[in-house]
Amino acid sequence: MGPEGRFRILDSKLDAGRRETLRRLLREARPYIPQLAVAMALGVIAGLGPLSLTQAFKVFGDFLKDPAQAHLAALGWIVVAVFLLNVAANLASYGQNYLTAWSGQQLVANLRVRMFARIMHLPLGDFDRWRPGELLARFTNDLQLMTEAISNSLPMLVQFSVTFVGALAIMFYRDWLLTLFLIAFAPFVNYAVSFFTRLITGGAKRAQERIADLTANLSEVLQGERVVKAFGREGYEVGRFREGNDRYFGAYMKLTQFAQTQTPVVATIILIAFVTIFVFLGREVIVHRIGIGEFLAFGTAVALAMNPINRFASLIGDLTRALVGAERVFHILDLPIERADEPDAIAPSSIAGALRFEHVTFRYESDTPPVLRDLSADIEAGEVVALVGPSGAGKTTIVNLVPRFFEPQSGRITLDGVDLGRIRLQSLRAAIGIVPQEPLLFSGTIGDNIRYGKLDATQAEIEMAAREAHADEFIVQLPRGYDTTVGERGIRLSGGQRQRISIARAILRDPRILILDEATSSLDSHSERLIEEALDQLLTGRTTLIIAHRLSTIRRAHKIFYIDGGRIVEVGTHQDLLARGGRYAALHAAQFAR
Repeated sequence: MGPEGRFRILDSKLDAGRRETLRRLLREARPYIPQLAVAMALGVIAGLGPLSLTQAFKVFGDFLKDPAQAHLAALGWIVVAVFLLNVAANLASYGQNYLTAWSGQQLVANLRVRMFARIMHLPLGDFDRWRPGELLARFTNDLQLMTEAISNSLPMLVQFSVTFVGALAIMFYRDWLLTLFLIAFAPFVNYAVSFFTRLITGGAKRAQERIADLTANLSEVLQGERVVKAFGREGYEVGRFREGNDRYFGAYMKLTQFAQTQTPVVATIILIAFVTIFVFLGREVIVHRIGIGEFLAFGTAVALAMNPINRFASLIGDLTRALVGAERVFHILDLPIERADEPDAIAPSSIAGALRFEHVTFRYESDTPPVLRDLSADIEAGEVVALVGPSGAGKTTIVNLVPRFFEPQSGRITLDGVDLGRIRLQSLRAAIGIVPQEPLLFSGTIGDNIRYGKLDATQAEIEMAAREAHADEFIVQLPRGYDTTVGERGIRLSGGQRQRISIARAILRDPRILILDEATSSLDSHSERLIEEALDQLLTGRTTLIIAHRLSTIRRAHKIFYIDGGRIVEVGTHQDLLARGGRYAALHAAQFAR
């Protein structure tokens, strides 16, 4: 198959994709049909207003032809009528623009919330495949394309369409033969618009991809600014950003080239038609087949028809870019969400916390080796279990399977004898508290961050959780106490302070199952001692999984799982495993010996 055949196939696929995106947008717009219907009606009125100029110019031309027979009063009334009609058209245009903008903003706002909700419910594995900056680009640039097209280009397209059809009807009424001659230029205009629409669609996709890359780069660097400074990589990052910026600039200018070339090309075709028509009209006047009034009326109708045709190209380009943005937005909305609860899923009234892994196998990707291999384990309610082993052994994966961040490919995990898949996800996660190794705080106050563990908590409960986490001692010393703003990601607090707030958040949640990713590793010796005391109280009576690195944490465990190669190869207490002299003893000798 030659290049032309491949191009036609690609073009048909693009057209099919645009049509499907357009149909979906129309379905999304159904709740706003009443407002849009009124807006369209107002757009019709706004588009009809300029057509009154054709009759006004005819009367004026007739007046010039025979001033003695003209009536100034009649001319005055016509001028007043034209003025009032155009004032009404302008008011209708305002109403149309307002209603269209309202409907468009409502539609985009709804899509924005649904995009956010979809991202919040993505399976963790799918979420990790996205760069944060790329998701931000979908929220900003793609939705902005839709907003501008719906709020600005769509109302103008309606008005111009009405003006064009009305002008064409007047032209047919005045001189159908000349009108048919003008329509003969339509295929050339249509071909030019279609050709450039294809170019603009491809260019818009490339430009949106480049700005997404640039936003992702910016987001990553801003989050890792301390690492950049620590390694002295400011110049390297500026160069990398400049390269991405240049790529976006090139893609955007190529898109601009397509869009800006379309307008003069179409305008040139229209100008040729316009000049040709006026040559014929002038000849008709010279041979006295039509009068000056008819000449001005038909010429005005031609001008009113030509202007929309010229603007159609630009407006269609805007709408094409909006469809590209909509397609990228719908891509987010179509992403899979976490596995829905089974119809017979239960919400246990009470949870003891007994966990059991039964021949669990898990891999992150279908084409990668399994991280967990036929893993089985029993954890009794209230038991503290330390997970120990070399990096990459599968410790983090085990704790991520408990709150169903991921689903095993085979085997199952039970909680109090019930398969995790049969427990409502919200109930399951409500029973679990997690304290990560790197604490994450949200921008807001200290009180807000602690309350995140229990949204309806009272101030007294928040302060009690902070005291148990030994965070109250530094909070009360701050000028605004619990109302102190922590900054983005808690940047205004030390690592130890952030960790204690994170632990207070978990304490406030009062979970039956606690997951600790070495919660004391970010603390100084003073903070560590305070947290160790808090953990002694926090762990009591709770099933706890600890990814352990420190000897003090390991000794606190009732049971130790030594994990290697995705399997539990040794189980026992600290002393039992040391006495056995196996892999745990070797790891202890290498890393924990004092």
